[in-house]
Amino acid sequence: MRWAILAFMFFLYVINFADKAIAGYAAVSITEEFGLTPLQWGLVGSSFFWSFVISNIFGSTLSDRFGTRKMITIMAISWTILQFGAFAITNLQLLIAYRILLGIFEGPFFATAIAQLNHWFPAKSRGMATSILNFGGVVGGLVCAPILVYLIETFGWKISFGSLGFVSLLWTILWVWLGKERPDESSEEVAKAPIIKEKENLKTILSSMFSLTFLVTLFAGFTVYWYLSWIQVWMPSFLIKAKALSTSEMSYVASLTGLLAGLVTISISIFSDYLFKKNSSYRKSRVLVAGFTFFIGAALFYSMTEIHSIAWTIAVLILGKGCLSAVFVMGPHISSSLLPQRTSLMIGTFAGVSTIAGVVGPIVSGNLVQAAGKDIVQGYDNTILMVVGLSIIAGILLIAFAKPDNEVKKKQKIMDETEQQAL
Repeated sequence: MRWAILAFMFFLYVINFADKAIAGYAAVSITEEFGLTPLQWGLVGSSFFWSFVISNIFGSTLSDRFGTRKMITIMAISWTILQFGAFAITNLQLLIAYRILLGIFEGPFFATAIAQLNHWFPAKSRGMATSILNFGGVVGGLVCAPILVYLIETFGWKISFGSLGFVSLLWTILWVWLGKERPDESSEEVAKAPIIKEKENLKTILSSMFSLTFLVTLFAGFTVYWYLSWIQVWMPSFLIKAKALSTSEMSYVASLTGLLAGLVTISISIFSDYLFKKNSSYRKSRVLVAGFTFFIGAALFYSMTEIHSIAWTIAVLILGKGCLSAVFVMGPHISSSLLPQRTSLMIGTFAGVSTIAGVVGPIVSGNLVQAAGKDIVQGYDNTILMVVGLSIIAGILLIAFAKPDNEVKKKQKIMDETEQQAL
């Protein structure tokens, strides 16, 4: 049954990222229809993430309280309604309002989905399970690009949005019928939870959230999401305007790079799981893997500003995106290891703070492209150099300061001392 649950989460993440990415593929149609400037389009891209921090944390808290299955059902129903509501968009203001609402109801999904999977998969297999979940985002955002572009060009962008609403509705019906919160206690599929001696309280939560390990992990997530928001908002126009591809060529390149990058991410995650099985160390298996993949990604993206051939661009988008996406697999497990009894809250906070980059990144990138004037290639290169700089900083901070195993041992020592004093 655990694989069926993973399949449900995978396909819902396909819908989730298709919802996010479809606006980028419709960028040319939407900007021409409403007469938007690059800066205004950056604002549209940013608006999706304005509510992400609050919705991630609040929604994840509700998941811990009421259960992941109920929260996932509510989110899927909300997406369905909003995608059908796209037919009412007639101007920039309504477009921004639509994106804000979609962001509110999509925000908690990542943390809630991982918490759902953690009910079914043991710690030694969670990197693989999370990377497969993330691959659903790749399929929805990039691999489905030819289908989304075909719908946009053939039927218009509003029809294409509505088609996603229909798919969400179908998924919700199947989930309500077949989905389960967690395995039965007698099942061999039960993912054994860690034994928690400490009673949960606000002090415990705050000490975990303000630990140096969690803070640098948040910056790592912020960096990855800066790049992911670039992929969603700017990559389609980058391939069309800077690389002179047609819309259909762009969709196939996006699809190819997304598919192969997803396989790179899964490979890195399986390697991380292998290390965890050998040493049971979050630092050796999650932190160091994430840190070094940041450096590899930074080197690849920098090379793209020096080598402008489309073949090399495709290679970098495959390997570089695969590396940075792997960091977003490691981050939730580093975060949840600090406070296992509040998995949804820790991952929700990680995801929510990370998506601040989705607010800032598209606007900064829009300014950089617009400031370059007629030199379109240099404008896009400047946006890529931002990713390079952030990745180098994030890699250094992770390797130097993220020590989740020490944090857990320190907390366990305090708990043991407290118990002894009580006796």
